Amino acid sequence: MRSYRDPKDVFVSGYHFFKESLMGRGLSTETWIKLFQSKHFPIGGSWAVNAAGYWAQRHRPNVLVLSFKTMKRDLEGTVRKVAEFLDIHLTEEETGEVCAKSSFAYMKRFEEKFEMWDLIPWRKHSAMIRKGAQGGASEVLSIPQQRDMDAYFMAELKRLGSDLPYEEFADVTPGAETREGAAVGRG
Repeated sequence: MRSYRDPKDVFVSGYHFFKESLMGRGLSTETWIKLFQSKHFPIGGSWAVNAAGYWAQRHRPNVLVLSFKTMKRDLEGTVRKVAEFLDIHLTEEETGEVCAKSSFAYMKRFEEKFEMWDLIPWRKHSAMIRKGAQGGASEVLSIPQQRDMDAYFMAELKRLGSDLPYEEFADVTPGAETREGAAVGRG
């Protein structure tokens, strides 16, 4: 299973996680953008390369592609889709329990189970759960930066020959333009 998350949200999450730990307190938004948009991003590789690679495998019988955006909007439907994919027949009660234990509130209560290993030895608490939200790019990125990031990743997917429907997985910032200059995401 592979779940896609809006790269702007991935950026914000990583920025908050690393700004005071691995990369030091001096991490600027601009520096993080340059790192995040590099073809060889040092923490997990390029979002576009990873996304395009998994998307290309979506027709395989053992691959299920999910959208974090859809999971946030319809957790129960997503749980049912995963269960069906795994050929697991859940009762209503079991579905409810899986949804409850998949909720942000539940995971936040057991945050220690989601802590990072000792990747950052000088940092005691390396929790991975911060907000559990979708669409929080404006916490760190200005509207022009969000547009540029959308344009960059749409262009990267195109350069890679991927037909991944970016808009299905990301909230395209109105006015974002691809590198060729065609406006996208306008209402």
